[in-house]
Amino acid sequence: MEIHQLTYFVAVAELGSFSRAAERCGVAQPSLSQQIQKLEQELGEPLFDRLPRRVVLTDAGRSLLTRAVGVLAELQDIKRAVKQEADFSRGVLNVGFIPTIAPFVAPQVMKRFRRELPQARLSVQEDLTEALVRDLTDGKLDVAVTSVPIHHRLIRVQELLSEPLLAASSKKNDLIARETLRVKELDDFPFVALSEMHCLGEQVQSFCYQRHLELNIVCRAAQLTTVYNCVAAGLGISLVPRSLALSDQSKRVVYRALSDAAPRRKIAAATHVERTPSFLAKKFIEIVREEYPA
Repeated sequence: MEIHQLTYFVAVAELGSFSRAAERCGVAQPSLSQQIQKLEQELGEPLFDRLPRRVVLTDAGRSLLTRAVGVLAELQDIKRAVKQEADFSRGVLNVGFIPTIAPFVAPQVMKRFRRELPQARLSVQEDLTEALVRDLTDGKLDVAVTSVPIHHRLIRVQELLSEPLLAASSKKNDLIARETLRVKELDDFPFVALSEMHCLGEQVQSFCYQRHLELNIVCRAAQLTTVYNCVAAGLGISLVPRSLALSDQSKRVVYRALSDAAPRRKIAAATHVERTPSFLAKKFIEIVREEYPA
């Protein structure tokens, strides 16, 4: 016994006509009649007497009508209750940021998320890509904001934007001392590198390797803030994301785009391939895309 069969049956009983019932239900009359016949066969009783101008309920039909109306009403109550109780703007969303993105994006994203979804709670974790991927696959995180590529069969990535890397030099002791800089000229200066345990450090290293650069690395730092402070002190230059430049209020560093082949990194939202993103997750991703430093 199927729900649509009960729906068709009640329509015929209320309208006294197979054709009008089919019109109400939005199906072809032969299809509706066939489903009523299947219902009668399953119950082993005729439900209607087919008269020349109308159909009337049999005793079995009257008995079923009371129960069918109750079942369909209960289903409608269930649908209404689920919609009322499933308030998509509530709940907890667990998100992660890599350290080379979090300082420049997370605060404004958190502020806007809480303003627009005051009944939801955002739990934020900052960690390296490897740890975020592990927590995504374990179900501890719903979304992670990171850079690509990520090579994991259980991780789905949605690219949000592409961000250029800029050459950074001390404003007080500007080692570059000119407005433009070509890629090959990166070899001419002492270089402050970010550790390759960060995907940004790995991406910079890959960029330099592909262009046959032999950087004069004077410092390899574990944190982007250390890279920034070393550059500001005049120890060397570095390649840093534009989001750092846009958020830099101290004006201790000057930033230049490479004139010939500017490196870029792609920012993405990572989720588990077997999980359907929730309303909160989709809203979070939308806010990240819009709030990322332009």
